[in-house]
Amino acid sequence: MHCGGGFMTLLLLMVTRDSETCFSRPNISAVEGEPFYLKHCSSSHTSENEETSVRWYKSSKSNGRTELNPGSSPRITMYDNTLEFWPLELEDQGSYFSQMGNDTQERTLTVTRRNIHSCFNEKQVTSKPVGVEKVLEIPCTNDYYQKRIKKTSLYKNCEKLAEDNSSLFMMKNAEFSDQGFYSCVFSVYHNGKFYNITKTYNVIVTEGQKNMAPVLIGPKINYVEVELGKTVQLSCSALMNENDIIYWSFWKEMDQFSNIQEEGKKTWISEGKSYASTILRIEKVKENNLNFSYNCTVVNQEKTDTSTFILLRKASKDDIPGDIFTGGMIVAILISVVVVCLVIMGIIYRVDLALFYRKLMRRDETLKGNNCHNAETSYFMMKLVNPIGKH
Repeated sequence: MHCGGGFMTLLLLMVTRDSETCFSRPNISAVEGEPFYLKHCSSSHTSENEETSVRWYKSSKSNGRTELNPGSSPRITMYDNTLEFWPLELEDQGSYFSQMGNDTQERTLTVTRRNIHSCFNEKQVTSKPVGVEKVLEIPCTNDYYQKRIKKTSLYKNCEKLAEDNSSLFMMKNAEFSDQGFYSCVFSVYHNGKFYNITKTYNVIVTEGQKNMAPVLIGPKINYVEVELGKTVQLSCSALMNENDIIYWSFWKEMDQFSNIQEEGKKTWISEGKSYASTILRIEKVKENNLNFSYNCTVVNQEKTDTSTFILLRKASKDDIPGDIFTGGMIVAILISVVVVCLVIMGIIYRVDLALFYRKLMRRDETLKGNNCHNAETSYFMMKLVNPIGKH
């Protein structure tokens, strides 16, 4: 490495951590041709009397769920609670299940093709925004394969910057010229062969500015219709600074929400602005998951913003929607009132209606002999009776 512009670039040897963090993500993406692993994350609810060995299964439409073992493929090995691929191929794409006792975990693995025209895959890039003159850090470490790494190389836009027999760590004050793609390439030795693992950062240098007030994207209250027994994902996104915190919180008592899992924060840059999102995954929704407030909060020293998500039972297809039912009832009542009014008016003005009908049809069955005089007399007598009856 070199020194320039009054800022020092440091190349340090990293110390391997003693413990590895286990992430149980439902959807995983990886690149063909590189070593890869799936790990069964031990549950805190696992009993000491339960079986401690892990069984691995792969599910496909043609063969259904089949158990995996070291004889399934020369590229597949099993180590403790981990399934390893040496290396990963396109045919390995699919759903994987790991079972330890009564604990079963599922993951969907997507394998993307390697870009033969580049030293990294564009779909496997982590955005790393940094303000100008702020500290830029590029950590080239890999906890899981650390003991098997024989060489680590650091590239910028596919041009080599540094190389070491272990891990690399670049740290400097950011300049606009530092912007670009930084790839850490780990050379791993296994069964007499060397395999490369690539981890790439997209460094975006932005103008130095004061921290903005973070804000969540979307309504403050969100009602989500769900079906019992189905899995739902609540997504929360925010416009925020790099070091702001976004997290989920919800009322919890006696571990009644053990089917809820919060996924890690994802960040990206759009039009020079920093965004982040986090997902709350609720497996097999139960009754006690409904009508509770799941709060997503983003916070920094200047402001706190919160959005609430409430799960509601999804209406059955056989049920009539409330707005349609209400509108139908109103129309039915109005029609009934109109019919009653017409009947009453018909009773009151029945004679007038009869004479009008006969005049309209130009016929009068009473016009025989003296019946004409009798009909007119009857009509006027009824007109007189009504006023006399009122007195």
